[in-house]
Amino acid sequence: VDYVRNTTCKSQNQSMLRFLAVACFLMVADGFQLHSSVALRCMSSEPPKQIDVTSSSRRNILKVAGGALFALPVAANAEYGELSSISKVQGPIQDIIQPGHWIGQFIGVNSHSETWQFSQSPEKVSAALVATLEQLSPGERKRLLIPNFEIRQKDATRVHVLTWTKSEWLDALDVSLEATPAGGTKAKVSFYATGFFPTSIPLAPLLNTALFFFPFASPGGKGGLLQNFRIDELEAMVSKRLKA
Repeated sequence: VDYVRNTTCKSQNQSMLRFLAVACFLMVADGFQLHSSVALRCMSSEPPKQIDVTSSSRRNILKVAGGALFALPVAANAEYGELSSISKVQGPIQDIIQPGHWIGQFIGVNSHSETWQFSQSPEKVSAALVATLEQLSPGERKRLLIPNFEIRQKDATRVHVLTWTKSEWLDALDVSLEATPAGGTKAKVSFYATGFFPTSIPLAPLLNTALFFFPFASPGGKGGLLQNFRIDELEAMVSKRLKA
């Protein structure tokens, strides 16, 4: 029994190492194409949605590497089911480190920031944003790619939310609220990816920290960039709720 158990563990470890090796190779090779896309985006006046960065997305790279070697060990999560236990543990840790945001915030292919202006107070804006998230319909969750989320902070100064995709990639929504002299609110909004690997993979925060330098993309939402799309959609939802 011990021999079988040790042999099985050794085989699993070798499979994981092979997967990581192929994934890293694909990231390096595919990174050249992403750098070209980023350079084009910086020199072009076209909006981000017209720049094709899907070839360097986390999903595509992991799909190729995982399919070639073994089934990627992500949680068997129903479309709107319970978040895996390992993501519940590793998610908050990765949110503190945020290795995917270290460089991503400067490149803009997996991170986006905007400033919202509202005539209502920070308290009302915060409450409207929280209510919008908590009352998302199944269709809205599917469109935003947020089947699971956890609101970590919600007050008149800040709203911070951890959001997971179906495959449990962790993205964070951070909103800083500030009262204006006229009695309204200025909200600084950021939506960003926290790491290349999903938090359902063991040691994801450590692996993502080691790969912090790789500028992966987060495509999605009407053919554009996912974080831009999410922020635009949420702003419209919050504005509609505040006017109601």
